[in-house]
Amino acid sequence: MPQQIYDVLTSNIVESVNAMFNEAREFPIIALFNDISKRWSKKFHERRMAYAKLKTTFVPSAETKIMANKNLGNKLLVHQIDEDTFSVTADNGIAMVHLRSKICSCREFDLDKIPCQHAMAALRHKFGDEYGKMIYEYSSSYYKVESYILAYADPIYPVPAEEFWNLPLEILERVIPPPKNKTKSGRKRLKRVPTIGEVVSKKRNKCSLCKRFGHKKTSCPTRSNEVAGTSNGVVS
Repeated sequence: MPQQIYDVLTSNIVESVNAMFNEAREFPIIALFNDISKRWSKKFHERRMAYAKLKTTFVPSAETKIMANKNLGNKLLVHQIDEDTFSVTADNGIAMVHLRSKICSCREFDLDKIPCQHAMAALRHKFGDEYGKMIYEYSSSYYKVESYILAYADPIYPVPAEEFWNLPLEILERVIPPPKNKTKSGRKRLKRVPTIGEVVSKKRNKCSLCKRFGHKKTSCPTRSNEVAGTSNGVVS
């Protein structure tokens, strides 16, 4: 099945994880593994506890999108073609919704797996006052709170002490030579190279005199004017 990407633009997940262990990656390998285990164990536990407290059917991000699409769908005009096919008129044109196939010509319903504003209008037209409950039936179960809790259900245990390791004999007898790659001369690069199209925020200078951004104290226009005024006073 081809990967479906819609409404999301992120960097490589490796870069995100790499940023989490920006300092720990300089540790010895055992200490690094211990830090990775502790970080993920803590994060999994926090996510489990956070989602376990939710009283909604879907996670908050999905519930927010559903509410927004419902509000937009209430303003649209619907014409029913057959049992599950609807023509929905919006400001930007006409969209065709097929509820049984869970698709819409705008493609948002197909890819998000949550009824778009056109599908919301079609559900309201078909189910009337009960359409609020049917929204979840026409959405992906991956957005359910239970699904998110299951994703973080498995605990991550710390690495035990070496004397408690139970390794096969062939692993213990294996000799691993050092890597053959040569260490480059110069200082090691710690910051990654930004990818094409990635916006990198640059730190702006703030003047300690006028408190404005874009210059330093030494090049502050206020300081220049004061110096010029003092010079004029001395000459006179």
